[in-house]
Amino acid sequence: MKNETQVFIYSDYPSTSLNIDLVIENLRQYGLHIEHRGNLIDFLSLSEERLYNLATDFSSTYIDDISAPLDIINPVDSSEIEPEINRLLGRENVRGKFYDGYWIQRILYKLFSEKINHELNNGCIHLIFTARLFGTFEDRRYHARVVLMGVPSLISTSGLVEAPAKPREYYYVKGRLIQSDLGTSELDNMYKGRFVEYDDPKISSILPSYALQAIFYEITTNAFCDNPQCCLSNSHWQEEVLKIQYEGVLCERCKEIIRQ
Repeated sequence: MKNETQVFIYSDYPSTSLNIDLVIENLRQYGLHIEHRGNLIDFLSLSEERLYNLATDFSSTYIDDISAPLDIINPVDSSEIEPEINRLLGRENVRGKFYDGYWIQRILYKLFSEKINHELNNGCIHLIFTARLFGTFEDRRYHARVVLMGVPSLISTSGLVEAPAKPREYYYVKGRLIQSDLGTSELDNMYKGRFVEYDDPKISSILPSYALQAIFYEITTNAFCDNPQCCLSNSHWQEEVLKIQYEGVLCERCKEIIRQ
């Protein structure tokens, strides 16, 4: 049977090392119909007023206290709006900001429903690659995420760096250095190659696996595979990501699901 699932890909100034064309090439090997719609803000064609409103909405989703859920969006500090506009336009780096992923998703869903309502919940999958670091509140605190399933699905290049844990001994050594009032600046060099870094060239080979997780969620309502060697495995450690997601191999069961 011909696969009728349509995947639309957008970018929101993700890592400069992310080659979206390579991601698309990887996904197309599974018979998926992919359309790259380019920059998200350009696609949405927002007026100056609506861009200001979007920046205001995004500013209201900042997480300041990871132990407190953002049940209602925060009052906006007006001084944050102009920098957020610059982030939306790619003029300013988004690093250092932590967003509530579900609120970001709700805000973007509203914009999508106004522009392409006929494509929502109609066999179409929308993936946004972003540098924004977002999290979800679970187990009494916010946790950074690489991917947030839904409409649209969000895939974070910053989350790929921050969400999966580094090797256990990394944190042990870091704690000892801090206790001894010693700097930790050389710590990353000590463990270089055992975790993903910002603007890491390996990102383009890793993120197709996360894109597949979002796609499988839309197709089957289950993003993950219990097979630890499948790239849909839910990796919690950087070393797992570098082995499983970097290799990007689907198990036979998942290959058959996507063929059908």
